[in-house]
Amino acid sequence: MLTDDSTATAFAGSASVISTGRRLLFGVIAIIYSAAIGLIFYVLGVYSDLQGLWPTPELHALHKMLKPYHRANGEVEDAYDRLVAYRGKQEIGCPPQTDRTLVLLIIGQSNAANSSGQRQPASDHVVNYFAGKCYVASSPLLGTTGIGGESWTLLGAKLVAAGIADQVILVSSAMSGSSIVQWQNGGKMNVMLRSVLSEISGHYKITQILWHQGENDYGTSMTKEQYAEKFMSLVKSIRAERVDAPIYVSIASRCEVTDVAWTASNPIADAQRSLPNVEAHILRGVDTDALIGPSDRVDDCHFGASGQEKFANAWVPILASH
Repeated sequence: MLTDDSTATAFAGSASVISTGRRLLFGVIAIIYSAAIGLIFYVLGVYSDLQGLWPTPELHALHKMLKPYHRANGEVEDAYDRLVAYRGKQEIGCPPQTDRTLVLLIIGQSNAANSSGQRQPASDHVVNYFAGKCYVASSPLLGTTGIGGESWTLLGAKLVAAGIADQVILVSSAMSGSSIVQWQNGGKMNVMLRSVLSEISGHYKITQILWHQGENDYGTSMTKEQYAEKFMSLVKSIRAERVDAPIYVSIASRCEVTDVAWTASNPIADAQRSLPNVEAHILRGVDTDALIGPSDRVDDCHFGASGQEKFANAWVPILASH
């Protein structure tokens, strides 16, 4: 028979076990609750970032300000991850614009940025304009992402050599990995672009806009109609900045480093083929899906030297005809 003391002891032990069990239960609940809240905020953050609602550039700028770095090649990037400085860049006086000057605004994603396999050397009469200053054009171009090669310096040299222009000024503003979602009105790339258009208006009048984007949206749930709608939103925002230059649309959906097998007939390419409209000053660019195959790409996605050569050559007659 239990004494009063032993009963009390047993009761206290049971209470202690129950108390411990409750603490464990509450701890598990707290962990699950915290994980759920964290997941919700993560999803909201991703969605907000894609829609241009989350101040990603500002957070990047804050991070870089708090954690400065210096790279041996002189590479410096801004809040949009654009290259703003690099070793060996030669600043020059900005040449005046004449009726023999082409001012090309280049927008889109990696194959329009500094992500190609072959860097291009400086060429006479080809200029890289960025943020109010002019530089002798050479890879990598300032104002866009990456530090690799690009096709635009090569294109500029070909346009001058062909007698199509006396001077070619490159305004490179493409963003690697970007989606059309980010370029539509209100998206973060659209905000960046409109600031570029506003800044350059006091210096040069853009004569052509070259759009090369789509690889990032291939294989997603985006429809032909959705891509076209978002692109026209981009066009509307460009026109709102009083830029009436013709916009050339490349066929660009091929990038075979994804989990989705590429096929020539797809909603992104179909949308791009449907966009040209002479009255709206939207014209057909280069069909890189057909022109630049796997052997012309360094990684089944980005252009290699032969791809860059084909790409630049294809642009010359297109720009010459207008």
